[in-house]
Amino acid sequence: MATYTEYLDFDTEEDKLKQQQLYQATELSAQTAAEVKKISRPQNWLLAAAPYCPDCRVFVPFIQKMAELNPNIRVNYIARNDFDDSSRFENPRQQEIVRANQKIPALFLMGHEEAGPVFNEFPQVVLNQIAADETRRTELRDAYRAGEFNADIEAQLVAALAWAEQRC
Repeated sequence: MATYTEYLDFDTEEDKLKQQQLYQATELSAQTAAEVKKISRPQNWLLAAAPYCPDCRVFVPFIQKMAELNPNIRVNYIARNDFDDSSRFENPRQQEIVRANQKIPALFLMGHEEAGPVFNEFPQVVLNQIAADETRRTELRDAYRAGEFNADIEAQLVAALAWAEQRC
């Protein structure tokens, strides 16, 4: 597992730069920041992601900035090409669950991986719209990458952190 700084080195310098640019452009709302600061119990998250992935580049800044706001939120990164390396996981079951998922970005609460990812490729609102009309997948993906669902990312992450607060 890796830190955010190590995550940035998963791929090329160009990918790293693109990720850093989106990180710098991403801002959490005041309401989100206030909710994140309320987290009082340690939470350890596992994020399967890679800087080459445009969907990851959108998502990663949100969870990373939340972790930077509250030391109780810890994010460990893993690259998709490390899914087969058992030394990257706490236990075989964790590895099995992450490998079975196959999509990135995917965020798991460590110790509660059985619940599945709390974020999986896109915000739930986008996944619901795709499920309702698969022909809109490209349109919705492009809208996600353009930042049109950033408020939904924040809301879904705040809900996930609150859910984790009850389990940790």
